[in-house]
Amino acid sequence: MVAARAVRRLDAVAESSSPQPATPTQPAARRIPKAVTRLVLVAVVAWLLLRLVRGVDWGEVGHALTHLSGWQIAVLLVAVVFRRAILATPLALLIAGLDYLKAMISDVAAAAVATVAPSPGDVVLRLAMLRSWGIDTTDAASGLALSTTLFYVARLAAPVLGFLIFWAARDFYAPFAWSALVFGAGGVVLLGGLLYALRAERTAAIIGRLLGRLIQWVRRSSPGPAVWAERLVSFQSHSAERMHQRGLLAVLSQLLLIAVEAGVLVLCVGFVGVHLDSPTVLVMFCSFMVIYPLTGLPLMGAGVMDATFAAFVSDHSHVEATDLVAGLLVWRVAVQLLPVVVGLLAVLIWRRLTWNG
Repeated sequence: MVAARAVRRLDAVAESSSPQPATPTQPAARRIPKAVTRLVLVAVVAWLLLRLVRGVDWGEVGHALTHLSGWQIAVLLVAVVFRRAILATPLALLIAGLDYLKAMISDVAAAAVATVAPSPGDVVLRLAMLRSWGIDTTDAASGLALSTTLFYVARLAAPVLGFLIFWAARDFYAPFAWSALVFGAGGVVLLGGLLYALRAERTAAIIGRLLGRLIQWVRRSSPGPAVWAERLVSFQSHSAERMHQRGLLAVLSQLLLIAVEAGVLVLCVGFVGVHLDSPTVLVMFCSFMVIYPLTGLPLMGAGVMDATFAAFVSDHSHVEATDLVAGLLVWRVAVQLLPVVVGLLAVLIWRRLTWNG
């Protein structure tokens, strides 16, 4: 009996000392299959495209497009590519290590998302694309912030230029003056804020410490105020350096963009049969510049911008508002619908390459 008890005790000790299989404390995370993710992405893209094209009079669009000659379509395609190149110029100038082609791809992809979906989806996409191309996070964030700010400064400055050109060439027009005053004041405030931010290293440190305290209060594991102050000072100094090196070229590209945007619209209106003489071109050019901030509305101000442009042009020229509809539709297909389709395709191709990589 004693021997049997001793054997049982030895067996129990051996069992207790033998390694036991580890029991996981948490279930293993299941990865979503790539096929499901792609299906969801395709569904979202299809929904965005349907949202974009809903309400468009495709009968009039087809009539306008089928009456364009081959050389006119070729000229419009070249103009649209040139417009996109100008739009991507600040991004290529202000982000170190970003070549021009990738800047255009990033810009057209983000513009497509911004056209059919609310912010900050376009910013998130831009940052993700830049990171996938090996761009430093500080470089990417700094370049995006600067190029976006310069774009909005140019958009708000366009009415001022349009009003001054119209006043010098024709006469004083009160609606143009009010538009120039309101939007121009916003542009001055935005530009002043940018110039101050590029010089305010001390302010960046103060904001960084306040932000660090706030984030640490919400999330204890977050870095302290000193780390956030260092990050914002680094961001501010990096932005100031890039603007000092490439800022003038970026500003000049945005001024050129205003003229290119107006010129593309005048081309589209002329290509659908509207007679263009010097006074009419001047009215169209200035009217578009005065209402250019309206393109910042959802779907580039579809409806609102078109009606305002037609009203201004018909009030100061022999062109009827109804005659401008076909030209405006061709313009929207050229500068809005086509880039959205190309941009969404660019997003799908980029995601496929990223997944495969």
